[in-house]
Amino acid sequence: MRILIIIIQICGGLTFIPWFIISGLSFMVFDRPSSIKKAFPWFLIFLIFSYPFVVSGSYWWAWSNVINGDYKIGCMWSFVPIIVFIFGYMIITQRTDLLSKYKRS
Repeated sequence: MRILIIIIQICGGLTFIPWFIISGLSFMVFDRPSSIKKAFPWFLIFLIFSYPFVVSGSYWWAWSNVINGDYKIGCMWSFVPIIVFIFGYMIITQRTDLLSKYKRS
């Protein structure tokens, strides 16, 4: 079961590759000078840059449960970054309308 947790966490760690791209491009929400005064761009930046804390916290809880002998709970905590990444990806693709652009071509 520990091997499964390690494999899940490696897959979750691979989500940092697109996260680096998104985090670098996230400051484009401040292209308009009036967007600095609005709350939504700041909230979006906060959500994007809180992702590493979600990953590290969930992995910490996963291994603390494994140490206590709860392997199933540890697996569930290991899946949290993958679920958050998939949910964020779905929101971004729906907001930017990427899926309809690929359907037309």
